[in-house]
Amino acid sequence: MQITVTGLNATISNLDRINQQLSNPADTMQKATLAVTASAKANAPVDTGLLKASITPSVSSSGNEIIGVVGSRVVYAPFMELGTRPHFPPLSALQGWARRHGTTAFVVARAIARRGLKPRYYLRRALEDNAKRIVQIFNDGVKRTIE
Repeated sequence: MQITVTGLNATISNLDRINQQLSNPADTMQKATLAVTASAKANAPVDTGLLKASITPSVSSSGNEIIGVVGSRVVYAPFMELGTRPHFPPLSALQGWARRHGTTAFVVARAIARRGLKPRYYLRRALEDNAKRIVQIFNDGVKRTIE
């Protein structure tokens, strides 16, 4: 008995191309995180620009998962995103801001102690504003893999 297979080289070539695209879905995640990063920077409150400059994307993998994160390592970033309940913050943390805005750290701390900080949601808004674009980025990635 003899079996003849035709088109094997083309099939292997196509499978190699698909495997290469599937083995690098991080590119698609990177595009999505860059879109969110740009919007988060546009939405971020600005005093010195440190928060805005610190917003960065990160893409990693864990098993079969690709994880995309956009965030900041600046200590006060979570407080600017989510706000705070009323509390009396350390005066040393407010001195620079108060000086740049023509007031004293004590006056600012007292206001925070009374009202807290309102949430800015600069990251949340960036994700919400880009939700459709992110879906499109992933749809395009899947289409490129299938083609």
